[in-house]
Amino acid sequence: MPEKKLTCLGIDPGSKSWDFFGLENKKIILDTSLPTKELINDPQKVITIIDSVKNLDMMVAPSGFGLPLKDVNEITEQDIFFTLLKFNQKAKNKLIGLGEVLRLIKAQNIHGVIVPGVKHLPTVPRYRKINKIDMGTADKICTAVTGIKDQMERLSIPPESTNFIMVEIGYGFTAVLAIENGQIIDGIGGSNIMGFRACGSLDGELAYLIKNIHKDNIYKGGVAFISGYSDLSLKEITLLAEKDEQTKTALKAYMSSVKKAVFGISSSFSQKNKITEVLLAGRGSNLSFLKDKMIHGLRDVAPVKIMNSYSQIAKRAAQGAAFIANGILGGDFEPIINNLKIKQASGSILDDIYIPFEKEKWIRDLD
Repeated sequence: MPEKKLTCLGIDPGSKSWDFFGLENKKIILDTSLPTKELINDPQKVITIIDSVKNLDMMVAPSGFGLPLKDVNEITEQDIFFTLLKFNQKAKNKLIGLGEVLRLIKAQNIHGVIVPGVKHLPTVPRYRKINKIDMGTADKICTAVTGIKDQMERLSIPPESTNFIMVEIGYGFTAVLAIENGQIIDGIGGSNIMGFRACGSLDGELAYLIKNIHKDNIYKGGVAFISGYSDLSLKEITLLAEKDEQTKTALKAYMSSVKKAVFGISSSFSQKNKITEVLLAGRGSNLSFLKDKMIHGLRDVAPVKIMNSYSQIAKRAAQGAAFIANGILGGDFEPIINNLKIKQASGSILDDIYIPFEKEKWIRDLD
């Protein structure tokens, strides 16, 4: 029998750009990107791109913090809250219009799903989830899928034999995931590691002094702010580090934060020698300066490599999202997706929080 044709689309809602990657089985049919600022001002552009993919069978929609696998057409306002953790209108632009886009997709009755974040996965032990929210957003799972595919092809192994630490260096955030036997077993999300814009975890005493912490705080305090050039790109900052002492200090602080995260998450593996390599992904992985720093700084954990990319434009998260859509429908990527146990994801991003906060208030007072 001829192979069933599956048309799938993956979307990555990034801090700098939204990326779109379409597949017809393994054939690339869409590979594009738009600046996030454009989509904030006109979310309808997302629908225009989605509509350009004819006979779409499945789309992995922009999922934020994620949900246990759910059809976009069934999402509620509470679900949107859980994907965004959006508390007020002031944070709207920082959350890149994701809520508006999800409402538009639902209104158009487009066949798509929200996929889980790391915290929803049954492959992550519950004790690692306690008092954690951001262990890795849904797009980080998508990037990990691309990494699994990469290892499978380079090393000629099944998904169950893939083992690596993923470091995704984004425009704003950096995240680290642990993948053992083709399953995500732990994650440190972008709000917990210093990024090029994100501050990372806040010192408890500093949080006390700030008093009223808002979403905006999460997006500030990272490398760009330490250097004093908050509007510069990743590439511009790394070039500046060649002669500017404050920028050198900022990048040293960044590498220290990433190294601690990678060395720390290496303890989550059943055996240290299971870690085959550290795979770099994200916008920053293409910069020679950062790549060299990572190779030198992380070599004691495992050899460092750049994760393969299967597109010319769209980032690896968008690629992985399309692979997930294909796998959910029983296509070529089904073995990867089944092994990840994405379909068995469960729970809420706010489960297992033992620090008192007004959980019910945030859910009740949805915008």
